[in-house]
Amino acid sequence: MKDNNCPMLSVIIPIYNSEKYLEKCLESVVNQTFTDMEIILVNDGSTDHSLDICNSYQKKDTRIKVISKENGGLIRARKTGLSAAAGKRIGFVDSDDWIEPEMYEVLLRHMEETGCDMISSGITRDYQDENRSVDLFDHYEEGCCTDLTAEIYPTMLFDFQQNDFGLYCTLVNKVFKKEILEEVYANIQEEVFYGEDALTCYPYCLLCRSIFILHQSFYHYNIRSGSMCSSADQRLAQNSYLLYDGLRNAFLKADTPFIFMRQLQRYMINIERHCLKRLYHIELSAWDQWKFFYPERVFEKKYVIYGAGACGQALYRFLCQNGKEKNMVYWVDKHAKDKIEECAYPISFPDVLRGTEWEILLIAVERESLARQIEDEIRASCSVEDREMIWCEPEHIVPYK
Repeated sequence: MKDNNCPMLSVIIPIYNSEKYLEKCLESVVNQTFTDMEIILVNDGSTDHSLDICNSYQKKDTRIKVISKENGGLIRARKTGLSAAAGKRIGFVDSDDWIEPEMYEVLLRHMEETGCDMISSGITRDYQDENRSVDLFDHYEEGCCTDLTAEIYPTMLFDFQQNDFGLYCTLVNKVFKKEILEEVYANIQEEVFYGEDALTCYPYCLLCRSIFILHQSFYHYNIRSGSMCSSADQRLAQNSYLLYDGLRNAFLKADTPFIFMRQLQRYMINIERHCLKRLYHIELSAWDQWKFFYPERVFEKKYVIYGAGACGQALYRFLCQNGKEKNMVYWVDKHAKDKIEECAYPISFPDVLRGTEWEILLIAVERESLARQIEDEIRASCSVEDREMIWCEPEHIVPYK
């Protein structure tokens, strides 16, 4: 029986210097169609006006609690919110993201109807700098999974067939049971700041009897350059050790630890690729194998490569290995300065194309939408309306399967 003095759901929002995005986030939460909830705002030592915004919303909505503490990181802030939570169900929202109005109504309806211990929905990644969005869903059939050893665990951290996570470890698109979450947080390494969602989500799944997979997306995760996951931090090496150690210890306590260890090794490769790129500008994905399908005729003319990312670097290696580089005039990228150390090849800015004799521009990027954007930028800035530009969709052959 539900305690009438307690809300069904506690939504925990850790906040650190989020004044630019916080109001949109809070508006999306307070305007949920599901209303039987409390909203716990954990101000984690913000130095901007975030606390003022929190206090103003608390005055307008009695469901809001504001907790202010010294900065201690995301895990500690979430634990603080959990300790103050009165609800039996727990949701998390990041303070620079937003959610659609029906999110918790839909998630809790499925959770209560099935009695599952966790529900995992999709997530929409909004790439702010590129003006595009991508919906991601767990690689399982939609519905309630009750035999987790057979249905979820064999591909939970990494699905070798899909070459991706089986279950995305993001906390913000899920709803949890408080008593299970408390057990997980009692044994967690608070110092972990990259991969901290995995350190919560996967051990939580080990304590579940059933998990509901929902192929609907309500959560909008904003991705911007300069965010924590895209910037360098000298603590990353120690972070990797603590993350691995925490997950390893959790998996070794499981009934079938062997299911997880190969997945864990593959998961940590992803983590280390990220660390090497952020700390030392070593882009391991640049050494992945790619297949290209440009017609042979283009290499008989004076051509330019545009793009010095992993795809462009693979194309350059392909051309050199096959003796097709002799007619290459330039290799250009508008982020040429940032690519010098990462790429280790001579790269120029696109403005060198003005007044240069070339006939074909090979656009070496993976996505067609980005290729068309590059094409428009080159035509506008370099006055090359009469030049041919070609993009052919490459095939990325990802290693470490």
